[in-house]
Amino acid sequence: MFPTINHIDDLRPFIQNNPQFREQEQPNGTTVVCYMLQDEDTFRGEHEDYYKECRGITFDTKTGLIVSRTLHKFKNIGEGADTQPDQIPWDKITRVMDKRDGSMITFVLVNPNTEYASVRAKTKKTFTSAEALAATEFLHKDPAKVNWVLKWITNGWTPTFEWTSPKFPIVLLYEKDELTLLQIRNNETGEYMDLTKGPHFGVHDHELMPFPIVDNEIEKYSTDGKVDYDKIHYMQLTREGIEGIIVQSKDGEMWKAKTKWYCDLHHSVTFTRWRDVARTVLDDKSDDLKAAFAMTGRDIGPIVEVEKKIFDEIDRVKILCEEYAGLGHGFNRTKKDMALMHKEHPFFNLIMRTFNGQDINWTEWYLKKYIHEWSLEVIPTISPNEDVELPTTE
Repeated sequence: MFPTINHIDDLRPFIQNNPQFREQEQPNGTTVVCYMLQDEDTFRGEHEDYYKECRGITFDTKTGLIVSRTLHKFKNIGEGADTQPDQIPWDKITRVMDKRDGSMITFVLVNPNTEYASVRAKTKKTFTSAEALAATEFLHKDPAKVNWVLKWITNGWTPTFEWTSPKFPIVLLYEKDELTLLQIRNNETGEYMDLTKGPHFGVHDHELMPFPIVDNEIEKYSTDGKVDYDKIHYMQLTREGIEGIIVQSKDGEMWKAKTKWYCDLHHSVTFTRWRDVARTVLDDKSDDLKAAFAMTGRDIGPIVEVEKKIFDEIDRVKILCEEYAGLGHGFNRTKKDMALMHKEHPFFNLIMRTFNGQDINWTEWYLKKYIHEWSLEVIPTISPNEDVELPTTE
């Protein structure tokens, strides 16, 4: 079901020429591999099994060995041809889980075998987001929690949690800080541990288990021993106060089903403007918007087109800057030479940062430069078989 990844070189050949994925070395001695922007084709193609793993998978920078494997990328029910309800093996579903409205957190032992060794939380791309720092602080308040996490990660498994907190509300409000265990995954094989069986290092021993586990509500959505999509769809249309559910088959594959109530709150579907979609794409939240559109019978084509236009522009400018920087290095030009040569170029700062080997936050750059060029017109309500013209940002 999942590719074996023991070393970064097991993954690198499949993504190194794909600009949508990036290796980011962290100051703590780890390297995080993650997608930068996602569009309709990011997780598709000949090597899609490897692409789906680029969601924050983490390696030791010095040795290249894997240290953390986050959940693979999975889609909304009904999002595409391959996720339509009739394509999902309902008779093989083993878990139906509440989709909590927080931040995905994994923990990594950084600086192992040194006096600075410490367990640190990370969100998808970074150890330094506000949520990651808060989750780290929360974990270290309880030695039992730290020891439980350490037991797993030193045995080659990655527990994944959902961090929810009244300090970091999204749509749903939670009364207290909490790390809820979602999954435990083998770093090398990608296998998901069957949390419906036990015991596993105290997962099912309440005296040893220091974290709550997301409930398995499979019986609620089953008929005659088989998960019933009609019940799931009814939940999507009628339930309030929850984000939705995640269903998982016994081979580990998963699908999301969000409620209309949540989608309507998270994004104004009826009056979504082109600029709103662009912001959503840049915030890496376009999956939620697609789910909202699909739930109300609207075509996700406009979202896909906005994703493509934004990604193409970032890719174009990035390649241009890399070409200028490459020529500069090839001709042994100094920083002063480059500055004098390109001082009138509209992308001067980007060219110089690229030449100097500095990181560039491309989504932030695009947001500052182009977001106001996107139209404030409302996207017309269209059905999936109609066409809509993408507004110009010129």
